Amino acid sequence: MSKMFSLKNAAIFAIPLAILIGTASYILYSVHKQGKILDDVAFMVQNSRPLVTDREQLNELFSQYISAGGLDLAHATPNQSTSKRAGAKNAEDYIPSPSDERIYGNPNAQFYIIEYSDFECPYCKEHFPQLLDLVDSSSGNIALVFKHVPVHGQASQVESLAAECAAEQNGNPGFYKLARAIFENTQSDGRGLTTPLDVLATRNGFDGKRLIECVNAARPAQKIGADVREAAGLNIQQTPSTIVVHGDRSALVQGMVNGTGIMQMMAQLVDGGTPEQKSK
Repeated sequence: MSKMFSLKNAAIFAIPLAILIGTASYILYSVHKQGKILDDVAFMVQNSRPLVTDREQLNELFSQYISAGGLDLAHATPNQSTSKRAGAKNAEDYIPSPSDERIYGNPNAQFYIIEYSDFECPYCKEHFPQLLDLVDSSSGNIALVFKHVPVHGQASQVESLAAECAAEQNGNPGFYKLARAIFENTQSDGRGLTTPLDVLATRNGFDGKRLIECVNAARPAQKIGADVREAAGLNIQQTPSTIVVHGDRSALVQGMVNGTGIMQMMAQLVDGGTPEQKSK
């Protein structure tokens, strides 16, 4: 068994459970019920209490949450969602800080793409390199911000922790380097990686032992929990979901949208319109 699933520290089961409950809460409950649930999640993340004793209990609990809502988001298709405005927020509400957000590209770019993603989501796997290419070809005009929504169970939670642990070693460049490697090596749909996590980290220039220790200690759990809470507040129900921000205007697309679609959204935001962009 690979090290990525050999999580002997009991606290690791508390953190994924907290993240699971937070994720499941925004999927299964209406907005007016989310507040208390998410407060409970934040409390559990903060206190890291071991609420389950083995992975079987963890998976069973997650399955109960999904079944209760009659949903199967792990196999949802992009065509099931349509776009909507992200809401009447001020621009500063979306502007991320390089010190605590995962930014790729120019932090002072005029456009931000905020991506709510899951390392085990097959559509996210396809979308991620497209976004990197879009940023790389933008001459500093577009930046990407990655947000975690790990809805595909234990594998996606561990991979989210690992990417954040890479950032612990080498900042945002480290995060995106390992994130790219994870997406390239994941089997998707909760099946995990084809290469043991410590080996994958070492191959990409990280201290594999240190990274596994970070994952086992679940040090980035509060960051991941905060991303999930933010997604819940926006009523995001599918991965990937993308917010495009320009000045005081923004638009949200739930489901995968290609680079051409994102550029069209940007043009409409510049013109002052409200994009009505459907997912691919």
